[in-house]
Amino acid sequence: MTIDEINKPIPWNGKALDGVWSVTFKVDGVRAVYDGRGWFSRAGKPLYNIPPWIGGARDCEVFVNSFRDTIRATRTVRWKSNTPPIRHEHLFGLDILDPRLDNGTLHDPTAQEIRAALEGARTLGFEGLVLRQGDCWLKVKPEETYDVEITGFVEGRGKHGGRLGLVTTPLGDVGSGFSDEQRTALWADAQAGTLVGQVIEVSCMMLTAAGMFRHPRFVRMRPDKLPAVPMQEAVAPTGI
Repeated sequence: MTIDEINKPIPWNGKALDGVWSVTFKVDGVRAVYDGRGWFSRAGKPLYNIPPWIGGARDCEVFVNSFRDTIRATRTVRWKSNTPPIRHEHLFGLDILDPRLDNGTLHDPTAQEIRAALEGARTLGFEGLVLRQGDCWLKVKPEETYDVEITGFVEGRGKHGGRLGLVTTPLGDVGSGFSDEQRTALWADAQAGTLVGQVIEVSCMMLTAAGMFRHPRFVRMRPDKLPAVPMQEAVAPTGI
């Protein structure tokens, strides 16, 4: 399997769906693909400390305790005593679905039924849901988020002088949601010439008719991902 062959979910648009949909839980981890040489992220970057592939799913979600621990575990080149260990039970198969992620099916689900299923998944501690119908996978989360590339940056003003004010992305500027520590660290990246090109996860109330963020908020860095496909290029199945 290669990175290009994996299925990349698109956001659910909040409307009723036609047909039969498999409902799977979504864990808040790192996507890992085994290509015959080793494990790689969706961005094509090598992942570390994942147990060797011994058969079964080649497309997995890795989850160790929390998203932060998972990033630390998969991005640490040389294992350290404080690196969270990754075991086989921390791999959740996607191309061969791990039974722990199976949450049954929905038939011609209404938006209310999908939201009820999402609430049930959240109660159980999952990040959200992925609805599957053939090759179409839809991700359902409490608030929609987008993975976008940083294309530029602006220094802050007032109390944020000397650190990051906002970043620019293809879907608009993002200036809220950053902690003071993050603004300082990201400004250091900007001055080092390494900020542009990094991928961030951004939540927003909605996208405008022009496909731009409305009320965006920085969520977190996503070193494990490539920028998402622009919304206008995403293809939804009939009935959505």
